[in-house]
Amino acid sequence: MVLLKSVFSAAAVLLLTAQVCVEAAPTKIKKRGLISTAPLASDIDGAHILIKNDVDTATAKNAFILLSKPRTYYNGMAACTAMGDGGYIYISGTSGASDLISLLNNNSPAQEEVSGYSQYWVYNAVPGVLSNCLAVNKNTGGTDWIPCSTELPTVCFNSVMRRVLLFDDTSRQIKVNAPVGQIQGWRDQNAFRFLGIPYAEPPVGNLRFAAPVAKAAFTSTWNAINYKGVCPQTTQSAGFIPMNAALLPVMFYIHGGGFTTYSGSVIIFEPGNLVSRGGVVVVTINYRLGMLGWMENDAAWSKSSVPGNQAFRDQMLALQWVQKNIASFGGDPNRVTVFGESAGATSIRALLSAPSAWGLYQGVIGQSDPINIPFKTTADATKIGNYFMQALGCDTSDLACARSKTVDQVLNAQVTANAEALNDDKWTTWALVERPTIDGDLIPAEFSQLVKAGTYNTKANIMWGTVHDEAGLFVPQYFPDPVPIANVTDSLELFFDANRTTQILASQYFQLNTSDSDAVRDLFTLAGTEYYFFCPLRYLSREMAKIKKTYNFRFNRGRDTPLVGQNYCSSSTGRVCHSADIQPSFASGAAVPGFSQTGDDARFARQVVDRFTTFAKSGNPNPQAGQQGFELTNADVTGVSWSPYDSSNPILELNVKSAMSSNLENDACTWIDTVFLYEFWLQIPGNSP
Repeated sequence: MVLLKSVFSAAAVLLLTAQVCVEAAPTKIKKRGLISTAPLASDIDGAHILIKNDVDTATAKNAFILLSKPRTYYNGMAACTAMGDGGYIYISGTSGASDLISLLNNNSPAQEEVSGYSQYWVYNAVPGVLSNCLAVNKNTGGTDWIPCSTELPTVCFNSVMRRVLLFDDTSRQIKVNAPVGQIQGWRDQNAFRFLGIPYAEPPVGNLRFAAPVAKAAFTSTWNAINYKGVCPQTTQSAGFIPMNAALLPVMFYIHGGGFTTYSGSVIIFEPGNLVSRGGVVVVTINYRLGMLGWMENDAAWSKSSVPGNQAFRDQMLALQWVQKNIASFGGDPNRVTVFGESAGATSIRALLSAPSAWGLYQGVIGQSDPINIPFKTTADATKIGNYFMQALGCDTSDLACARSKTVDQVLNAQVTANAEALNDDKWTTWALVERPTIDGDLIPAEFSQLVKAGTYNTKANIMWGTVHDEAGLFVPQYFPDPVPIANVTDSLELFFDANRTTQILASQYFQLNTSDSDAVRDLFTLAGTEYYFFCPLRYLSREMAKIKKTYNFRFNRGRDTPLVGQNYCSSSTGRVCHSADIQPSFASGAAVPGFSQTGDDARFARQVVDRFTTFAKSGNPNPQAGQQGFELTNADVTGVSWSPYDSSNPILELNVKSAMSSNLENDACTWIDTVFLYEFWLQIPGNSP
């Protein structure tokens, strides 16, 4: 792969949404047609998007396409035309290569040179067929009239705009031949995109509640121009480049939403900036949600009919799809990093637990996993399954009855079943009633037990962390308005029984601040954040660091989710609540029209993207000398050495100016470790400190 050193990222990346759900999806998708003249990637043989992407919407972006395969002048022009854009028009009177690079570098002084090739075609404006053609010579800084038959790489326009919500210019299309068949996608300013590619057969009829079945090979060109429907849910709360050089790291995203909502196509997961700045392949997926994804009852049905953990099996099948097909899109199947937030991070916990998944990835980035909520036991899974069947009006063992119900009936029954299960086990919170099960098949034991025994995936590169005020996101669900101090006990008993509530309030580490006008909700946020997220991650990380390096972070800065009402967690309050890390991780803060990503927001997003993609490239979030990409020129990254975890509990506190810290909340976490204890010890039979 040829990169412009330090100046440009070659956006040789894939955005793939592997679509598994077709059961009456609740969204309507505008269909877009395939262009019959779209070129085949193998014919283009080496297209790289060049853009200096600082992810700042206030900065003008000039994007170009480098066709790295040497061609004659006219063949290069024809290749640009086939890609849907003309060649770059060289303006007479300028001095040569420095002007070209300066223009490509958004008119800033050019200090870097193009590596790998001595010359690039830059088309002149002289009409007709010439025997000698004008080319830029980067070695001399001038231009040469040379025979048009000389074969050189070609620079083309990339005049299409970047994708934002409700605006997709899909006119620049391209086809790729993959093991699964021919797939046709498109490109925008910063990425090539292939959307809505199915990795499994539709889970309908007798496949409802069953294990996923791999999608059969396509018999005709698959339309990957647009997203398909999302998975059934109760509420709705990039590009590839063919190349002739080294394959790029793959970042495989698993969305959150409590295993009941969202999809891989939600606009906050828009990865155009991530892929174009980071030089990685990004894959997002959909997987079955709710009871369609977590239904099981070993006493009622055989594993062959209803194996359980269907959603997790979907995720594994999608990773298998990546192993088989991603090289066709420029991705390296031997450098796959799975990243995800909330339930997506819980899924990563399951991937670290399941031996049959270990060969499908090399690294993980877990964001905001409520890691103190353990996997379900089979008894718990059976109990919620029975509630679900009763709500459907079916006998417990009548699988045919459950499969005959409409999607709306399934979703309504799911709401009822979840409420019943939450009433039994309120410590699970409403956000993670549905979750993986310790089935003895895929998942042999609770994650904390596997960590204690050293029998999780100890070869995986691990980077994970939290945001500063995780539990604040759930405050409006329970307390839309400030709560009187006299009601603090009742408030905490929404999560804990009376004895444990008394224990918390008696602790010196969780005292009410009576001078705080919102003291009860703030205590709820502090206790929930420490107990469910921060302290258990600290405990497990110390154990895991004895075997292999892990890297821990905490977001002290974030972004509000666009178009979602904020109150307690608005950025103006200074709180950084659950999900506030998503937009910086994708640098997607301007994907919704009317929203911008400028100044410190853009600077912070650059830092997060550079750290995440550096980790995906090497398994280490600290960039190494010779590494290709922006990260070595980002002082916010190179200026802070991220220490791996050890007994001093080092954490990178991510902010505009990040810094390493040690032993944060040390005494409070030690009290929880030794006195209050974690749910993964209290709720799992046979598990103990």
